[in-house]
Amino acid sequence: MATLRLHHVNVTSDDMSILTKFYGEALGLTLLPSPPMIATSASGTDDGDAAWDDSAKFFEAGDPTELQIHATKRQPYLAAQEGHSVNPLIQGHFAFRTDNIEEIKQQLTDNGIPFDDWGIWSVEGWHQIFLTDPAGNMIEIHQVMPSAGDTEPG
Repeated sequence: MATLRLHHVNVTSDDMSILTKFYGEALGLTLLPSPPMIATSASGTDDGDAAWDDSAKFFEAGDPTELQIHATKRQPYLAAQEGHSVNPLIQGHFAFRTDNIEEIKQQLTDNGIPFDDWGIWSVEGWHQIFLTDPAGNMIEIHQVMPSAGDTEPG
């Protein structure tokens, strides 16, 4: 059976400066370098890193690779702009990392749980799906896919 482990909590705001100041200065979390990013279709650029530079920051929350806070600018129309039904950047979410996204998708399907498969869209190599729990809390589940030449997923 595929495993899940908590990876990050995503918090959103209309004002990135207050999130960056709070998590970086008030809480003293270390700002991490952004992973390689992919531009959204609405960003108006092919440069993912530039597209996300002012709207996504990553903070260490215990382990720099496995436990993070992602602070992002609220994007209320993101799902519609990208052709999806679930919007992960309207209210924030928490995220699990898995070693087998296909098995997770089948498990959700077998249990009648709807999800939105975004594929690899914002972070290079991360295959992401989004769903809500019965209380309406947004959840991301992602798998780091192997890149060309890799034999094992990250």
